Amino acid sequence: MLFKEEKKIPIPAPINASKLLNGKVALITGGSSGIGFAMAESFLKSGAKVIIAGTNEAKLRSCCEKLAGGGKSSYIVINVKDVKTMSEKIKTAAAMFPEHRIDILVNSAGVVSKSDFMDMSEQEYDNIMDTNAKGTFFMSQAVAKYMIENRIKGHILNVTSSSALRPAWTPYQMSKWAVRGFTLGASDKLLPYGIVVNAIAPGPTATPMLGKNEGDDTIYHPNTPAKRYAMPSEIAALATFMVSDMGDMIVGDTFYMTGGSGTITLHG
Repeated sequence: MLFKEEKKIPIPAPINASKLLNGKVALITGGSSGIGFAMAESFLKSGAKVIIAGTNEAKLRSCCEKLAGGGKSSYIVINVKDVKTMSEKIKTAAAMFPEHRIDILVNSAGVVSKSDFMDMSEQEYDNIMDTNAKGTFFMSQAVAKYMIENRIKGHILNVTSSSALRPAWTPYQMSKWAVRGFTLGASDKLLPYGIVVNAIAPGPTATPMLGKNEGDDTIYHPNTPAKRYAMPSEIAALATFMVSDMGDMIVGDTFYMTGGSGTITLHG
């Protein structure tokens, strides 16, 4: 254990919420929309510098302009299915700010199933599994290697889903089961290096992926016990705490924010 030689560990003290992530640099895949973008906004407000990643450069640029952040936000084009380019992309991202580091990785890139079980094609199956499960694995691997090489004690937060608690008959559900298991395994492997790995599992959330858009006048959802969608900002607020130093003792856990969907009921 790398911690064995340390004789004293400082006792953490409460931190002002607006300074939870002071001095941190966060890389967020899937950061140009929905939950990923909400996390970028929340991280900035809590003092972090933020790099959003995705595949659409025009959209990333537009989102960066919305984030503003006084020079504290940037973007990089990363396709999480393109494993061979990840290491170089991570180095490029780390060099975007004077700190020359990445303290936080959020694996938020994801796609959802559109076809039923009997109609699922191999192409759709591969796209979902490669993005949601394989992409999360290899992004985590690449960033973990970077953190270890640079002696950074950081955080990795995987975005899974309440679907990881339901019978899995779609590749989306299967991929989220995989991420839940990987979160446990990666936390075990990386904690000795001071890298804390966890997951956050939203239920139905008011994002474009589920057909909810900015300006909609209701977040009513008839199939969840809470009778509404979660808001991306609610997910982001919990995520901000989880990737801060105050979340260091949350290890290998998946925090559910589902309105009861998947936790007290399998439906929704």
